[in-house]
Amino acid sequence: MTDTEIVSDNEAAPEPNSGGNMFRKSCLTSAICLWLLPTFLFGHAGSLDLNGGHYYGPSYHCHMTACEMPDTFNIGRTSRDSLLTDYRSREKFFNEDDWSFEVDFDEDCQSTRQEMLIITSKTEVRYTNPRNCVVRTGEWLDEYTGETFTVAVQIDIDHVIPRMYAHTHGGDRWMQDKKLMFANDPLNMMLVEKREIRRKQDRGPNRYLPRDEFQCEYVTLWEALAEKYDLQLETRDLSAIDVVKRDCPEQ
Repeated sequence: MTDTEIVSDNEAAPEPNSGGNMFRKSCLTSAICLWLLPTFLFGHAGSLDLNGGHYYGPSYHCHMTACEMPDTFNIGRTSRDSLLTDYRSREKFFNEDDWSFEVDFDEDCQSTRQEMLIITSKTEVRYTNPRNCVVRTGEWLDEYTGETFTVAVQIDIDHVIPRMYAHTHGGDRWMQDKKLMFANDPLNMMLVEKREIRRKQDRGPNRYLPRDEFQCEYVTLWEALAEKYDLQLETRDLSAIDVVKRDCPEQ
């Protein structure tokens, strides 16, 4: 079947220890970040989204009869987004493969998740196999809940700004290398109890906040990431961030 294609206008250019907190603050200059933030381009994964199509470079291709074209590359879309915008209508164009964080960038058999478990553990980690590919135990603080975990399968990576939120708020326009960079950015990744991840889902600060003690850092991360990746946050989320910041100490 012949592909249907639309082409975008100009794409904007992207831009063991005490735990994840110190790692996030130093990640932009750390050699470890070079493992997790590759600068090379990735080819298209080949899978289809729920709509029956996929993004390919600055375009979208349909491969099924009922496939709809997204508004991704419509000129002026950003300026038209408002409280009345149905961001959920863009969810069906999200492709998990484009935003994967189970990637082994340095080809040492450890995915981004495993690298994070190793780097942020407060104790020496133990592995499930002799090749040291998969972490079994360590000690991790879940900043969202304040709980400590010692078994790796109890926690998972949560993206401070969820990948789906990024996709529906401007990230759908990105090239695949930028989507992967966002999904594997240590600044945007937290190790969190799986139940808490399910509670948060893809919600912004208006609908989800972690424990009180971590809220100031959490909303600060939202602002930093939104600026770094040029994401357009919803007005209600910006308002929620401002409310939290009123009670935060001066930086």
